[in-house]
Parts: sequence; structure tokens; C-alpha cells
Amino acid sequence: MNFSDKIQDLNDAMPQAPNKNNANVLGAFGGQSQNFARGVAEQYAEQFYVEGAEPDAFTVPTQLQDKVIAKSIANSYALFNYQGFNGSLGSSAKNFYTDQEDNPLMGGDQAHNVSLPKIIEFFQTNYPKINYKPADFLYSKYYKKIPVNHLVTLRRFPTPIPDNIYDLQQSQAQKPDSSGAAGKPKEIGETIFTSGVTAITYLGETAGNTLEDLLTMSFGTNWKEIESEMEAISSGDGGYTSQPFYSKIGAIGRATADAAQGISSGDKFRKGLNSTDDRFGTTYANFVLGPVNVVDKTNIRDRGLKFQNDMKLKFEYELKSLSYVNPKIAMIDVMSNMLTMCTNNAQFFGGGHRYYGSAGAIANQFGDINKLKGGDFSGYMGSVVQDVETGFSNLFGTGDGGFDANSILDGVKNVGKTMLGNVLGGFLSSNVGAVSGTQATKAFISGEPTGNWHLTVGNPLNPIVMMGNMICDNATMTLGQGLGYDDFPMEVSFELDIKHGKPRDKGDIENMFNAGRGRIYASAKGIKDILNLKGLEVQTYGSKPDAGTSNIQPNANSGAATSSVNNENISNTNSNQSDAIASNSGNADYVSNLTSMMIDS
Repeated sequence: MNFSDKIQDLNDAMPQAPNKNNANVLGAFGGQSQNFARGVAEQYAEQFYVEGAEPDAFTVPTQLQDKVIAKSIANSYALFNYQGFNGSLGSSAKNFYTDQEDNPLMGGDQAHNVSLPKIIEFFQTNYPKINYKPADFLYSKYYKKIPVNHLVTLRRFPTPIPDNIYDLQQSQAQKPDSSGAAGKPKEIGETIFTSGVTAITYLGETAGNTLEDLLTMSFGTNWKEIESEMEAISSGDGGYTSQPFYSKIGAIGRATADAAQGISSGDKFRKGLNSTDDRFGTTYANFVLGPVNVVDKTNIRDRGLKFQNDMKLKFEYELKSLSYVNPKIAMIDVMSNMLTMCTNNAQFFGGGHRYYGSAGAIANQFGDINKLKGGDFSGYMGSVVQDVETGFSNLFGTGDGGFDANSILDGVKNVGKTMLGNVLGGFLSSNVGAVSGTQATKAFISGEPTGNWHLTVGNPLNPIVMMGNMICDNATMTLGQGLGYDDFPMEVSFELDIKHGKPRDKGDIENMFNAGRGRIYASAKGIKDILNLKGLEVQTYGSKPDAGTSNIQPNANSGAATSSVNNENISNTNSNQSDAIASNSGNADYVSNLTSMMIDS
């Protein structure tokens, strides 16, 4: 510390005086800085994460519904449910939100001074189906060159995968009982997810995977700009000339109607010369219709959310001789593993045929088509006649090849019913619209994962983020750096394009940073959810929420006005479940029944 700094510290310690030369010290703060007085910040911080409340069941896992969750310190209307790597789906972790030795939310003692043997042993003991093995690291180009806590792990699973690959268990559906009710799913008790392929790389510019490139995310809501405009609507000379009767009453009738409306022959003649009904659109095309000192644009909420976090992952391997294992053999093994990570084996597909029409009904055509293909035209025509005769016999006959009055009458009834059905079908199709059951129902899309890749960024025992539902849509393999052992390229690198399977909403983004153990923010039980942490549909200007097929949530504002809610409402007292959740109790049954009806019908 130099002399001027010592003088400044001494000046700060002196009582407040009018001629004090330190502009950052005010008497209003007791001679302290312009911020909180010394020690006040510490007193406030001692109350952080101490109080809590029971969460709304809609915003937390089922096991946490009756547990007390800490209040958020950043938001007065939210509860904070961070679980971390060693948290759980069934207990509150608020006792671990302060610094303490071997904090389990930060990986516990396992995450301290992390090493490859420690990582391998931990996963082999606790999660053998997603474990690491020495070969994952030994042939990496940056083995022992970059710290272990900079690991990036990519796994490919045989099925779509969520963010959480630790807690979820496989459940096996049971057959319905004698009454038809479905049995309770049987828990297998074992992690459902088995990693088929695992590959590691490292963070940093040296490895080509900077933290900024991997974890730069853009997100937001969609908005649409709308602009007022002068609509052009044909009046049809007062509207009567566009009515059907006008074209059917003849020249004398039309002249009479025109005269009755005050349309003279001169008006008709001038209109014919201009050959247009829209004089404002031609004569006044360069004029501004309407006022000019106006605000004529606004933005309204559009459907959907924005999210972007596409990334490129680079994996690099080098030729190494380890315990006399042939380096070329080992490198080809590593390459095959990465090929399995990025692409698939396949069988040749030569195309197919898709038939449509008649609402998808299938019926044979008249005649033997094989005779037509073989050039037997006379035989084909004979088979057509035979099919027609057989059809009429089946329709009007008695079943034994004969005909009587009753059988013919029954046949006529069937023909009449078919004709009536055809007429009604054509009428409904042209006037009402096609029957929804004949359409390809693309609306049944769930929010479940569709991507089979999972990415862990950072120390595997205390990761930064865990991302499931990832897809790898492209990979580039590069061999180079000259020839090495057995005249094989010395290095091979893979650059993978990794994307999210669907846009992530706020809860999905939080889930990545919470080791896949749910949203971090939750709403309190019995308190108006003004932040809409449930994600329910809300009324917005211009929206038609009942126009979709999947909107079964209550169509109402899910939150109260900010002025009517304060932080004191989120307290430790137990309260009844919110009405919004009670009204949603039948949604699961509704969806199940609706889906079954559409699929089975």
C-alpha cells in the first residue's frame, strides 16, 4: 500500500466533516459508504434461504408436494428448489444452500480434488449402466493435458433421454384387472437408461470447445407486428347488384332496380368507360386515405417460445502405444465407437407405395389384373364380366345362386343406403369439410424427449449443466497430422453438430442446471401464481386459445395483479391447495380417454 492509500484509509476512518475530501462517504450513512452501512449486508444475508413454504403441486415433483421449500432471494413470488448433483426428487435441499464442508449439492467430498480413478470408481459403484472406463480417456489427445474438471461427456442411448439420467427408474405397465382398470405400474428399481456409446472431450480453446460456445443460449417469446390499414371492400353499387336475384331479373328488371337506387344511365356509361368500380384505388392511388398523425402499428404475442443453443463438439484422438497394444488397431476401434455415436447401420430401401382415397378403404378392382399384365385381354374382359355377375349375385341373390322378390328388394335397399351415403358424404365434404377421422392426425405430439443423446458439461461429479433430449444431425471425421505407427494417420478428430430436440421453456432451461431434477423456481401453495410458473394458458390480445386441439388447461389469467400480492403472502403456514390445481385434476383422465377414443375408433 502506498502513502496516498494510507491517507485515504485514515480519512475514511475520521468522523464526518463538511470539508471531508472523500466524495464516496456521506454522513447519512453514519460515515460509511454510499451503499449499506458496514455489517448491514451481512445481517440481511443471514436471513437468506431460512424461511420457506410448501410448494404448489403443479410446479414440483410429486414427492415434494408436502415439503417446505426455501423462498427465493431474487424473486419475492417464487420458491427456490435447487437440488444439484446429489439432491433428490423427494426432499428439500434448503439446508445446504450455505457454504459448508463437503456440501452434497456440490458433489460432496467426491468432487474435491477430482481425478479419473475417482470418477470411474464412483460411476462403476453407483451408476454402472452409464459408467466411464479407462479407454474413454487414454487415447484422447488431451489426456493429462487439461484438468479433469473440464470434461465434456457425450452419451448416446438406445431410447430418447431426458436431462436426468440418475434418479428415474423403469416402470413396467401391468395388465388390467377383471374390472378393466389398469394395474399400478411396477417399479423395476433399476436405472432405465443404459448408455450404448460414451465419448469424452475437454473444455477450452485448446480442445476447440470453449465454454462460451457451448453455453451461449438465446431465448424469449415470439411477437408479431400488426399494422392498421384501410380495407378495400366492394359495395356493389349499394350491395344490391351482388345479390343473386339481380343477375336473374333481366335487363328491364335490372334497369328498374338501378333507377330505384338512383343509378342513372350516365353513371352506368361512365362506369363502363372507366372499367373499374374502384375509383379511389386508381384516381387517388397517390393519396393517403385517413389521418397521418397516428400510431398505426403494435406488437401482439405470437405462438411459441424462442430457444437457440446449437453447438459444435470437437473430439480429438491420437495414435498411442500402450502396453504393446497395436496403435492402429486401437485407433480404428476408437473410430468405430465414434461412428456408432454419430450414425447407424442401415438396410437398402427401394421405395414403396402409398394408396389413398375413399377414406383409406381397401377393395379389389374388378377383373384379374394378372391377365391384363400378361397381355390376355380377352381373358381379362371375361374376368371383369364374371366379377360383376358375382357381385350382383351376392347383392341381389339369395345366397345359393337364385333370385327372389325379397332378395332383390334387400339388394335395392342396400343400393339405396349406399347411394344416400355417397350423397351425404359428398355434401358434407364440400359444404362442411372433410371428416376429421380421415385426416392424418399430426396434432398428437407430446413434450416427451425424442433425442437419444445426452451431454454433461464440466466435472462429472459436480456438472455445470446436464442436457438430455439432444440430437446429432451431422458429424465430420478428419484424419491427419501425417502418418505414424503402421503407416496410419497420427490423429483423428470428430466435429459433431449437437442440437436440442425441441425448444426449451424456462423450466427446461432451469432443469439443465439442476441436474435434471426439475424446475428451480416453484410457486407457493395457495398463493396466486402471478409469475405463471405453472405455464398455464393466459389471455393475450388477439389470441384464440380454444382454436387448438391440445389446449385443455383453464383458459384464464393464472396470476393475480402484482399490486394484490406481496411477499408476506408466501409464509410458512399450511394452506389449501389452489383452486387452479383442483380444477385440473381430471386432465390426465381426459387426455387418456380422448387419445384412446381417437386411436381405437
